[in-house]
Amino acid sequence: MKHTRLTANLYLLDGAVNTGLLVSGRKGLLFDCCDTVTADRLARIGVEAVEMILCTQHRRPNTAGAYRFVEAGAELAAPAEELHLLTDPNAYWRDPRNRWHIYHHQPGPLVPVKSIPAARAVRQGDTIEWEGVRIEVLDTPGATDGSVSYLLETDGTTVCFSGDSIYGPGQMWDFHSLQKGCERMPDYHGFIGNKKKLIPSLEKLAACGADILVPSHGKIIRNPRAAIELLLARLDTIWRNYTSISCINHYFAGFFDDTKDDPRRMTPVATQEPPPFIRRVPSTTSFVLVSDTGAALLIDCGTTFVIDALQQWISDGVIKSLDACWITHYHDDHVDALHKLPEAFSCPIMTEEHMAEIIEQPLRFFLPCISPNGAPVARAVREGESWQWHEFNLTAFHFPGQTYYHSGLLVEGHGKRVFFAGDSGSPTGLDDHCCGNRNFLGAGKGFRRCMEIWRKHKPHYIFNQHQDRAFCYSDHDLDHMDAMLAERERLFAEVLPWPHPNFGIDENWVRAYPYEQEVRRGTPFYVDIQFTNHGAEEVAAEVEPVLPEGWKWDRGRGDKSIRVPPRTDGSVGGYCANPDKAARVWMTADKTVAPGQHVIPFRVTWAGRYMGQLRHAIVAVQ
Repeated sequence: MKHTRLTANLYLLDGAVNTGLLVSGRKGLLFDCCDTVTADRLARIGVEAVEMILCTQHRRPNTAGAYRFVEAGAELAAPAEELHLLTDPNAYWRDPRNRWHIYHHQPGPLVPVKSIPAARAVRQGDTIEWEGVRIEVLDTPGATDGSVSYLLETDGTTVCFSGDSIYGPGQMWDFHSLQKGCERMPDYHGFIGNKKKLIPSLEKLAACGADILVPSHGKIIRNPRAAIELLLARLDTIWRNYTSISCINHYFAGFFDDTKDDPRRMTPVATQEPPPFIRRVPSTTSFVLVSDTGAALLIDCGTTFVIDALQQWISDGVIKSLDACWITHYHDDHVDALHKLPEAFSCPIMTEEHMAEIIEQPLRFFLPCISPNGAPVARAVREGESWQWHEFNLTAFHFPGQTYYHSGLLVEGHGKRVFFAGDSGSPTGLDDHCCGNRNFLGAGKGFRRCMEIWRKHKPHYIFNQHQDRAFCYSDHDLDHMDAMLAERERLFAEVLPWPHPNFGIDENWVRAYPYEQEVRRGTPFYVDIQFTNHGAEEVAAEVEPVLPEGWKWDRGRGDKSIRVPPRTDGSVGGYCANPDKAARVWMTADKTVAPGQHVIPFRVTWAGRYMGQLRHAIVAVQ
């Protein structure tokens, strides 16, 4: 690990994040604290004791190295709004709202796994005096809800440690951190919504008088105002691109009024009533395909009201039987009552292969809107597979629109083509409003793949499960949306410092599998750290668990280091043409480990760059 001397008494230590070190004699003050910062490393600079640590945010890469210094007597200060995440992280990890039915993003998945005693909460206007240096606190939320920056003058230079507000000139470290809603809608619908906090923060940083900005990720910025002005301009261009073809214009009319006059805003397409053989279960996300025989095929089952309604329909003679249920995607409002369906109707559950395991074993995954209610999948259908159901021909697709884990079902019969698109598509555009859903950019990926399917099969009716009326897209509509997505990929590539912008919008390009499991003390178990490589080059990856006392890592078993081929598909499943790769870590909890929930972080190195304690798994010791 290297260090850079910014001024006579101020150093920058590289690592997963940049750690600042202010020196006075043999004493030091740290700005954030990566876990690569050790006493030995500081001793090489001449520092024997750390007296204070000033955290810009709560997240693990920024705070994981602080424990050893706080235990040795260092005073830790952190943003007031996020202090509880440092002092009592167990409250976060014990809260089921942070595990199931997740419609919020903040504070995000990088909450510390054990408490750090913090002596001081800091906020806008506070000052910290240390060894004759005055440090001013600036509230700069955006990347997290409570982020702060620290402004100081030392050796004739004004320096600001600015957290993750900016990465470099015109660039940000990621977009998924900006997932944020407002009073009208939850974080789930708020793609880059935290720009409302970030933009004032950037303007504050541009006006703070700093000669140098030191971001948590990225290189030193020596012309802060120009770097920030470029980022603000790029964010505005991206926002106009995004809002031009967004479903939010349909669901939350007027919410994007700031760009309503943009000439590229998509004109809403016409809607139409369903054909006679399609029925909506009122006030639910379910539709029913009804055969001339009276048999029915259910699309999604998110509430017991669906079951009650179908039983009433059978009683009233509206339908004669329920043959099966097709699942469009894993979100709770589409599957919460699924486990009760086979008992009520003895009907099989079907879905496309990408989704089968999530439906059956949700404990293994951590995703937005996930339901804890697993259900057996009787038939996992392959992409493009067709079959006959009464007078209808059905064809299944992997349909990675609103979420990567999503299916589409084409129904052909009665001279019509009907496409059940789950939550993918609206009269005003696309449902790509949540980074956690893994909406990939690129030709043949994400919504561009969905549009290829629509363009080829030309459905007369497209049904979104949240809309009573159907719609369809013309070639002109598809051309416009496709062009906007291609432009978005280019715009994101300018702002995100990654080999491909999908790294900056796909928070789950690294993930733990199984995310949660039960183990017995003394019995070895494993966690896979799975990697999606969105880039064009093969990459080496390394993984190391951070184990508490009483746990053992079997280094001779599994794969600490792996190579991930380029452009993997997003899953390790055998149904993928180019599956992801995983490093397997074998561990054992010995007899001294207390029963209950334990959060195990993993240190990740990607392409030679240490990323910090980037992922974690939950292990319930029996």
